[in-house]
Amino acid sequence: MFGLYPAGSSWVRHYNATAMARVLQQDLVKHAGFTAGVFHQPFGADRGAVLAQRDSCLVLADSIESEKPELVVVLDVEMQNLLWSFNTGYASQWSGRELRALTGCDGWDALLTQTAASFQKVCEDVQKAVDGTLVKPVEAPKLDPVIAAPLPNDDDMPWMSADDYFGGPVLEVPTCAL
Repeated sequence: MFGLYPAGSSWVRHYNATAMARVLQQDLVKHAGFTAGVFHQPFGADRGAVLAQRDSCLVLADSIESEKPELVVVLDVEMQNLLWSFNTGYASQWSGRELRALTGCDGWDALLTQTAASFQKVCEDVQKAVDGTLVKPVEAPKLDPVIAAPLPNDDDMPWMSADDYFGGPVLEVPTCAL
């Protein structure tokens, strides 16, 4: 159904889901930080509709209406074309500056490392969504900046007024002289 992609078969993972595509899309968006796709077909008709995307990876579904859709994780069109250039010997046509502008990476080694790591993480999250085990990661509670800020060390007496710092007796002065 999905066919071949320019970057090659090492950048494709297939999954058989047991939940509808829209349910999987909601899980990926809510629990794994994906951006919802609009079900467009970037590689052409019958090559998969974009269910969700994250980093430079796309999650494609063969059908939006199917009870058990087939899914595939691939790289987006731009990254497919970059890796095709690398794999077919055209890597030298891209300067370091161009790679940095397009991907944020300084060279091909950094690009391949970063892309492989993000592709692996996306595949893991899609597998969890397909298995029904995807849950939102627990975030550490955020501290209130006012409460978390340390108090100045005023001899461990931050709540005393300046008048209480003097050790001598305080003389009372009558309010009006008679």
